[in-house]
Amino acid sequence: MKRPIRLIVRIAIVLAIVGGIAWLLRPRAVTVETATATRGTLETTVNAEGKTRVKSLFVVAAPVDGELERIALKAGDIVSASAVIAQVRPAASRPLDSRSRAEAVAAVGAARAAVQRAEAAEQEAAAALVHAESASLTSARLAKEGVVASKEAEHAGHEREIRREAVQVSRAAVEQTRAELVRAEAAAGTSADAQSRGVTAVRSPTAGRVLRVIRESAGPVAAGTPLVEIGNTSGIEIVADFLTTDAVSVRPGAPATIRDWGGDETLIARVRQVDPGAFTKVSALGLEEQRVPIVLDLVSERPASLGHDFHVNVAIVVWRGDDVLTVPSTALFRVGERWAVFVLRDGRAHLTRVVVGRSDATRSVIEQGLNAGDQIVVQPSDALTDNVRVLALPRSTD
Repeated sequence: MKRPIRLIVRIAIVLAIVGGIAWLLRPRAVTVETATATRGTLETTVNAEGKTRVKSLFVVAAPVDGELERIALKAGDIVSASAVIAQVRPAASRPLDSRSRAEAVAAVGAARAAVQRAEAAEQEAAAALVHAESASLTSARLAKEGVVASKEAEHAGHEREIRREAVQVSRAAVEQTRAELVRAEAAAGTSADAQSRGVTAVRSPTAGRVLRVIRESAGPVAAGTPLVEIGNTSGIEIVADFLTTDAVSVRPGAPATIRDWGGDETLIARVRQVDPGAFTKVSALGLEEQRVPIVLDLVSERPASLGHDFHVNVAIVVWRGDDVLTVPSTALFRVGERWAVFVLRDGRAHLTRVVVGRSDATRSVIEQGLNAGDQIVVQPSDALTDNVRVLALPRSTD
């Protein structure tokens, strides 16, 4: 009797040892983080960095060459329409060296002498005209009385016309010499005309606020030099440059959100215009990109602190789905040419192929393969295989 009992005990001990070894060597459950497939609303957006700008921006430029007086306006100052915002004085003459100065003064003297000579010639021509007119009248009277021949009276009339033309020529010569005198005086810096001219007032084209003083210091300016930017900050729009591959999905009227403008609240905007042409822009990585400017209008009330040329982040909605089944995008992975997820059932992870639709930054639409309420493995590791045991940890946020 004792021998069968000992055999049974030994067999039990061996089975226990084998079972313990088998339990120790069994595959351990893989710890995974899970999320739930849920139905709800999903919006797909395209994103880009942009900036604010006033709708009507005026860049006031110098209308003439001259010396700009220092601009007293500062950024933020309010100006009315036609208010003087800058003044430009006539440019001062360039200083001359002693030799050039002497030559210029001599030229002035010569020009003045030429004026006197031309005026004397004009007076002489005028006197000759008076004499010719008198002689013509006398010859005409004598010819009428038969004292002199009519041909002589005709010659006297011709002489009168010649003297009349000579007066016109002498007057033109006077005007020419006077103009030469003005030019010579200007070259010599002796003319008081530059100092006598008034300043040119530069006026604001509209009522608004000074956005930027481009040229504040006094000094010489050329016509067309930008001086001040003026605009009405109550009319703010947003412009952002989107990749052409994203811009083709955007339509005028599409809703958008504005974030990271400096405030905590999210602003609502709407697309007003998608420019028809693109341009090349070099990215921060040095890559050339084709981008399209898109202009948006604020739907939300403009915050008082939001001004011109502020940096913003723009997200434009290009698709919206209501009551769609979604999962975290990090749960998806590729199996060949198809997408798949791991679904948890009975403590095991089952590889399930799915058909994926639209996505946003965090979630993706599942068109086929899952049901609402299915538990999905998030960020599956290489340790996961089909039908492997898992220890599920709930995800803190979906």
